[in-house]
Amino acid sequence: MKKMNLTELIERVREINNIPIETIPDIELYMDQLLNFLNQRLNPDGRKTDSQIFTKTMINNYTKDRILIPPKNKRYSKQHILLLILIYNLKGILSISDIKRLFEPILRDIDTPDDDLIPLESIYSTYLDLTETALNEFSENFGKYLSFIDNKTKHLEGEANVNVAKLFLSVLVLIAQANLSKKMAELILESYFPPVSAIEDVKGIDCPLALDAADGKSLEKTV
Repeated sequence: MKKMNLTELIERVREINNIPIETIPDIELYMDQLLNFLNQRLNPDGRKTDSQIFTKTMINNYTKDRILIPPKNKRYSKQHILLLILIYNLKGILSISDIKRLFEPILRDIDTPDDDLIPLESIYSTYLDLTETALNEFSENFGKYLSFIDNKTKHLEGEANVNVAKLFLSVLVLIAQANLSKKMAELILESYFPPVSAIEDVKGIDCPLALDAADGKSLEKTV
């Protein structure tokens, strides 16, 4: 992989994370077609890994666990693809059981999309918008961390030593941010999302945030 500056790295992350909804096929796919699409689009560099991003067993298990919509006549729709991409992004931070816990009061009965509190396409589009906003803010704010890193490495001698120290501290900064975000997400889930199947109505969730979580219509409008 060629060396890239910060701007190029951010653009690379944007390219990897951004699968526009209009580029997702609105046709039904068989399992092999589904796997080819997901594994290619979520690994655009074709990087060799120990395992595929998605496998047949993995998708079947998601269906059995009622995280994923059951296929119709062994074929998977655009809704399946959207949900699988969301699961892929979420499982980097949350466990599968927590992902199910997060989605249950929103998607409700996984077999019937008509009762979703927020339509799946709206969830996906909003996630892309949030990711874009986060990337833009990261690009603007990371300069503050670079100043901090410069101060911490100014006593070192030799350009090579300074560079490797700066890269090391940059990774620590990113890990610290990721850990804080992960812990915050887990605390919200633990505090305000009941265990799976323990909630009958979204009004049973108390929301301390600036969202009208008790009103499905208000929530849908914000999305």
